[in-house]
Amino acid sequence: MRRKPDFPVGRPVPTLGKGGVRWARRAGWGGAVADSRRWSNFVFAGLFALALILFSRILLPFLMPVLLGGFLVVLFMPVQDSLCQKLGGRKSLSAGVSTVTVFVLILAPLALVGWMVAREVFQLVGQVQVLLEQQHLRHPFLASLPLGLERYLRLDVDSAETERALLAAMTGGASLLRDVAAAGTDLVINLFLMSVAMYYFFLDGRRLVAEVMRLIPLDRRYFEAFAREFTDVAYAIIYGNTVTALIQGAVGFVGLLIAGVPHAGVWGAAMVLVALVPVGGTALVWGPIGVVLIAANQVSEGVFLLAWGAFLVGSIDNVIRPRLCGSRMALHPLLVFLSMFGGLAVFGMMGLLVGPLIASIFMAMVRIYRRDFLGIGRAEHLSAHDENTSAPPMSEPASSRMSPTASAMGPAATLNA
Repeated sequence: MRRKPDFPVGRPVPTLGKGGVRWARRAGWGGAVADSRRWSNFVFAGLFALALILFSRILLPFLMPVLLGGFLVVLFMPVQDSLCQKLGGRKSLSAGVSTVTVFVLILAPLALVGWMVAREVFQLVGQVQVLLEQQHLRHPFLASLPLGLERYLRLDVDSAETERALLAAMTGGASLLRDVAAAGTDLVINLFLMSVAMYYFFLDGRRLVAEVMRLIPLDRRYFEAFAREFTDVAYAIIYGNTVTALIQGAVGFVGLLIAGVPHAGVWGAAMVLVALVPVGGTALVWGPIGVVLIAANQVSEGVFLLAWGAFLVGSIDNVIRPRLCGSRMALHPLLVFLSMFGGLAVFGMMGLLVGPLIASIFMAMVRIYRRDFLGIGRAEHLSAHDENTSAPPMSEPASSRMSPTASAMGPAATLNA
């Protein structure tokens, strides 16, 4: 039997059809090239995923200070723009000055509060040591309590069990001081990392955002919606919650001093912390202290502290916080409560920032899904957009419009294509 001639794969070969002999390209090399390219893409995707996982593991320990630096850069970018203009466009110098300014604004209150709390704690430890040496274990505040309350406290001056309990408390206090020193070291490291991240965000933050927008295969309006949520949460948490908590702690500290409560600095710092709690707030501190003062026959001081906390400290939360936050973080109070405590459980103290941010971005995705995929509320969204926009829709090219993140950061924040 005569053997058919071999033709190279991918070269034109004769084929017999109805219209006679036709030349067709034999499949072979093209399919092999396509398969090779497909496998190359798979291998690259696997290597890229592996590199991304390893790179994320490297950056994960520094995620919280970097994220906090991003929050602060969003808030203080107008300061950076103003300094850059005044310094003749020298971005490196203006970024350094902005970083130092923000660092001082953060470090000064932290140092002041830390010094006050440390002074109060050392005074308390010194008083306990003196009481142990003199074997006079009855604190003046406890001595002023009614006999009924003293019986429930089970404090006996000559009790060896009480001495052992106080010695154990002193040992625990020493361990607590060591933990505080370790936490202080971590705080210094995190502040340094946050400062470095802030400097480079001030310097190249907009270019980084533009590059991320090019790389992520996502519609620009969706990306801008997420950026808007990030900006709004940053303003609401930093300006709203933190500033309000500091003001409440300062006013509560003044009230404690007027009422003559010992170690008012410690309780004032505690008010700053609990003011971030959506339920209860500063009432968790000044409320029990006022009740104890009344029970200790210091009725006027206790009533004054309760009135001070209810009418003055509480009104700060109701008056100043809405003015600072506005309607930026449009989350239900229950979602705020759950996101803050859930973030605290998962991410630690930084969860107070990360939790509401994640919840806010999730709710933004829910709104986008309802509007763009289910068609719910699309007409209301378009009418609201028309009312809030001076120019008609599509009256200017997309390249000339500024993203919400850019507008929040200042007029110079237009992303370069």
